[in-house]
Amino acid sequence: MGIGIISTNRGDFTFQSADDVIKFIQAVALENTDIWIRGEKTYPCVAVCVNGEYASVNFFQNDAGEMWLSYNDKNQIEVTFFAGGEEWKPDVDAIITLNDAISCIREFLDTYERPTCIEWQEL
Repeated sequence: MGIGIISTNRGDFTFQSADDVIKFIQAVALENTDIWIRGEKTYPCVAVCVNGEYASVNFFQNDAGEMWLSYNDKNQIEVTFFAGGEEWKPDVDAIITLNDAISCIREFLDTYERPTCIEWQEL
């Protein structure tokens, strides 16, 4: 991993290791907030909405609109997230566990590509 930059409603934070990024995300998981993660360049990036033990992940390949949303056909629980300060309730099949989101973030920080550890739906 090179430099990882996380943006939240509390500001931007720079990290040098994936472990430090994961610790930060676990600490803010109860805040029901959205977290943007990228490398030194703006794209690709991931946006993670977290509410307790649940998450939803968006992957943005570029600024031309190539993006994907996490997919989990086993989830049946509705979860409300806050994204950009507003309530957002995605379809239930977009909700994954926080642990799966953490695996996704770790893989993203290792490759800066769309993670393969979860399923995706193209938007």
